[in-house]
Amino acid sequence: MSATRPRLAGLLVAAAAGLFAAGAFAQEKAAENQPPTLIPPLPAEGFPLPAETADPALPGPHRQAPPEPSATNGDDGDFAYGAFQRGWYLTALALATPRAEAGDPQAQTLLGVLYETGLGIPQDKEKAASWYQLAVESGDKRAAGRLGQLYLVGQGVPQDKKKAADLFEIGAEVNIPEAIYNLAIIYQSGDGRPYDPIKARDLLERAADLGDVEAQYTLALAYLEGPADVRNDGRGAFWMGRAARRGHIGAQVYYGILRFKGQGVDPNETEAAAWFELAARAGNPVAMNRLARVYFYGRGRPADPVEGAKWHLLARAAGVSDLQLDGILAGLDDDQREEAQRQANAFGQVVATPPRDAASDSP
Repeated sequence: MSATRPRLAGLLVAAAAGLFAAGAFAQEKAAENQPPTLIPPLPAEGFPLPAETADPALPGPHRQAPPEPSATNGDDGDFAYGAFQRGWYLTALALATPRAEAGDPQAQTLLGVLYETGLGIPQDKEKAASWYQLAVESGDKRAAGRLGQLYLVGQGVPQDKKKAADLFEIGAEVNIPEAIYNLAIIYQSGDGRPYDPIKARDLLERAADLGDVEAQYTLALAYLEGPADVRNDGRGAFWMGRAARRGHIGAQVYYGILRFKGQGVDPNETEAAAWFELAARAGNPVAMNRLARVYFYGRGRPADPVEGAKWHLLARAAGVSDLQLDGILAGLDDDQREEAQRQANAFGQVVATPPRDAASDSP
């Protein structure tokens, strides 16, 4: 999905400015924004953190949704969809093709997905667009969202953001979250639709309510980092927690920071450490740096210099420098550094053995 979605860091600032006017916030059950097991909060002072930077992969103006063709009609159609679900792509192709040629819109959408993704057959975005177009004309509104993705990035069809927005409007009619999200960003950018921040806000909140994790993350960032008249730490933490629980790695890092600081949510260093570890094990270097600090300073986890050094080495190898932790690393004995190096290598990344005067190095 991320391979086809440009990551435009500057878009976040534009999306935040003037986008989220104060309004009624849909209240949900208290358990929705609470960890499964509540732990007494720990003090948040005394633990030095680098600049509060979340995952640099900020939400882009569009993204490729995972292939989810709707079930087709009739026995052959059901079998075709079932074969697709089980990974029997050639069988799905064989079953769906005659139905698609006969005008079945869901079978046409399924063929579009197969050609778009190259599952079981050579990838062909032009053929995918053709099948999606036929499916839209035959009445499958879900196909409109996928065809809109192709027009948005100019794959298989000439790039046409107005046409993409038209198609996302069709997908939004049947509450396809990805189409609603993409339409929101188009309205915010004013490219493909007239600039309309209020419309963008409404669409983005609608997509977030429908469970779209990128919309939840974007909302959270806007509430936490937008202009002063927009900021709302409580709402930002709420949506960041929702996105984190849906598996958004950047949200997991940011929500861990919020939990540690007690910003918009009760402070809980133990839970913060758990979020950092979850994202760190997924390969996020910012989370690796946070987890290293957790172990070096004994905040949220028992102090463990070897574990801290391991995560610092991994974070540094991935491009996150931290001179303060370099100094701590330099103060460890040879056995500790060697064990940290061994564990870092075992994690699957190659890092250089730190020199004794690591504090003076430029990571």
